[in-house]
Amino acid sequence: MCRCFVVMLMLFFTAPALSDAFDITIISSSTENRLKAGKSFAGITVKPQRSVQRAVNLALFESSALLEKAGVQARVRQLELDFTSDIAAQLNTVSLPGFVILDLPLTDMERVAKLTNEMSIAAFNVRHSEVYLRESLCLQHLFHTIPSDRMYFDALGQFLIHRGWRKVLVVQGPSQRDSERAQAMIASLKKFGANIVDVRTFTLSHHPDDRDKNRPGFLTGGVSYDVVAVIDSQKDYGRYLQYSTRSARPVVGDVGLTPASWHFALERYGAPQLNERYRSFKIDEPLGSQVAMTDAEFAAWSAVKLVSNSINTSNEAAEFNLNAILNNPASQVDLYKGTRGSIRQWNNQLRQPILMATADAVIAVAPMPKFLHPKHYVDTLGLDEPESNCQLR
Repeated sequence: MCRCFVVMLMLFFTAPALSDAFDITIISSSTENRLKAGKSFAGITVKPQRSVQRAVNLALFESSALLEKAGVQARVRQLELDFTSDIAAQLNTVSLPGFVILDLPLTDMERVAKLTNEMSIAAFNVRHSEVYLRESLCLQHLFHTIPSDRMYFDALGQFLIHRGWRKVLVVQGPSQRDSERAQAMIASLKKFGANIVDVRTFTLSHHPDDRDKNRPGFLTGGVSYDVVAVIDSQKDYGRYLQYSTRSARPVVGDVGLTPASWHFALERYGAPQLNERYRSFKIDEPLGSQVAMTDAEFAAWSAVKLVSNSINTSNEAAEFNLNAILNNPASQVDLYKGTRGSIRQWNNQLRQPILMATADAVIAVAPMPKFLHPKHYVDTLGLDEPESNCQLR
């Protein structure tokens, strides 16, 4: 019997009668094929695509004592949407008070987020880092616990400047998503004083005419640089750049040294214990020693913990008030990264440190030393309030 089911039985049958209850509804798509997700152009699996349910159940298990003490009963529900039918009617089955976690592809997530916003249902984006979701979309009831592209790349920019690697050669892929992310990265690098020596594009093609153009030595030649920054959303070409650049230089970005919100090799702040709880949470499905929550799973875990950790401090009323928790600047969550996370009031983004990591080690935790902010030092990562077009509160 999995531990999460045991916890549910304890909450429902052994705990005393509780005064308030809320549902955590994980919304997914009936048509999404996760078996095809996370594969490179060559069909090689390079990025795990897992449901966030394990992380949500872990967070609820960790929060059971706090919730019981506060007289609040929580449960996890699954809602698999059929996008060929009336979405609003299916969302009407979401129980309130409660919140939803949007474990959906981007276009589906945006569509559902607009509907949940109209219905005044608090929703958490846990998968998508696109800046426009925080800027032009800018929904009152949509919260983002996964970092934005600007947060990831600001961490990268700070690290490069901290190390003195100011001359950066940018190599990007041909897709629209690659172009958007490259623009975000270039903006971050320039923000902290880096010099972009050139921007070069590779192609994803098996055509012989493109073979020479795509050779790493050719693509990275003819210019002086301290580091190569790669944007490769498909995780295909970039993995061949390390140890193949014309000049012997570090490779960062989507390969090599990468920004991440969570990693199995973080060795401080209680992170090893959190990783162990995640790996052993389901007794019948233990995970390997180098398996950790993906960024999406960590974002879902953070959403649940933010609410549960803030019930006593943010909810002064006798009854459970989710809006009071999420809209209170004092609501915080321990992210096991050296500082507590909280919601940025202007765009509903969870502020948090970013890890700079290789495949098997965490090299640094951003913000880096000497990057200062007048209000909150973590707000050096991502669009600050004066920079943001989104001004919710």
